[in-house]
Amino acid sequence: MRISNNQFFGSFLKYDQVRQKNLDKYSNQISSGKRILSPSDDPVALAKSLKLKETNTQIENYLRNITSVQARQEAAETALSNIYDTAQDARVEIIRLLNHGVLDQEDADIVGDYLKGLKNYIIDQANTKVGNVYLFGGTKSDTEPFDTDGKYQGNDETQEVPVSQSYQVQSTFDGGEYLEASATQPIKIVEVLNRITQAIDNRDLSGITEQDLADFDEGMETIGKSRSLIGAQAANLEDFRLQYEAQKTLYNDMISKLEDANIAEAISKMEQSKVAYEASMAVFNQNKDLSLLKYFAA
Repeated sequence: MRISNNQFFGSFLKYDQVRQKNLDKYSNQISSGKRILSPSDDPVALAKSLKLKETNTQIENYLRNITSVQARQEAAETALSNIYDTAQDARVEIIRLLNHGVLDQEDADIVGDYLKGLKNYIIDQANTKVGNVYLFGGTKSDTEPFDTDGKYQGNDETQEVPVSQSYQVQSTFDGGEYLEASATQPIKIVEVLNRITQAIDNRDLSGITEQDLADFDEGMETIGKSRSLIGAQAANLEDFRLQYEAQKTLYNDMISKLEDANIAEAISKMEQSKVAYEASMAVFNQNKDLSLLKYFAA
């Protein structure tokens, strides 16, 4: 069966386009470093890669939330630690007053001023903020949660952010609960300090009793528990962060295996395509000349 010139040229053009396409594909893989250059290259691998990228995007959102919340929790835990340590110093003075009283009025004034300074510092720490956000005001985080008397001006709601599909953590805190206070009652340890400094100002140390120490210890216990609660949340967040970082690295490696080109393999295949293309051109030129000779000899 004789092959016509049109059939010959048609076949050549068809395979020439295939070889040119292969050369372009391998050249682009080498220059871009990517194996998948269009969806048709590997639809299954592309679908898997897109799913992994979607998961990674979600992980990155959780990591951003964790970073933001960790900064706030660290500041809140530090503030509660400062309050607790300051309360320890105040407790030493309370015990001294109960056991030994004061030497004279000058000594009483010094102790009173010292306890007032500790009280003001405690309130200042209770009004800790990160950026423009007051941490212990609940969702009312744009104004100071405690007034100068230590009374609570915030609310009992809290801002929460998701760090997984089923777990949210507080990014602001109910200061009334964490520091044992209300709109009518100051922070408990502040209330005790107010009673003691008032007794000193009235020059009546008999007003300072063991009940004051018991109330003060109760307030300190609440603050200690609140500090531990935030510390436990912070530990959970760190576990989530480490887990997400490991998952992100794993998924990036999987995406790389699905999408990235094997450069050595791509170079080898491009060289093979070049050889095949050059051989095809040589065959075409040879057959083209033979066909023309036959035409003129006819």
